[in-house]
Amino acid sequence: MKRLLLIAMVLLVSNAYAEGKGADGDAAGADKDILKVIEKNLQAAEQEDFDAWLKTYHEKSRSCKDRGSEMLECFRVYDMKYALEQAKVLDRSDEEAKILFIQVNRTVKGPDNNDKKITGVHIMRKSYGKWKIYDTEIKKIQELR
Repeated sequence: MKRLLLIAMVLLVSNAYAEGKGADGDAAGADKDILKVIEKNLQAAEQEDFDAWLKTYHEKSRSCKDRGSEMLECFRVYDMKYALEQAKVLDRSDEEAKILFIQVNRTVKGPDNNDKKITGVHIMRKSYGKWKIYDTEIKKIQELR
């Protein structure tokens, strides 16, 4: 019985230690996992893959619901290139993270020059153990000419 309790304690401690860790088993790995979601989001948008784009958002995200129809319209009218210039984890707990990002959106094809540099903060939350974009706060939009 003591052996069973000891095994249970070891499992609890190891699970508690793994909380907030990434696939690599460390805090840096968790940060990499978060940043990969943002990269996947931009790749899906560039490839005009709405389903893949949607999978990067938390199921309770208000911003995704608001932006979904905008993205479909953008896919219909424009061909875009997206580049992540910078992404930095500002704050992270086991369930939420704030990521400062700078991305550049360039128009490849479409009626207007839509080139912009956008600075903002993604609020990431876990959904079934995986990081997803929950909300986005735009801090600055710079028109590029």
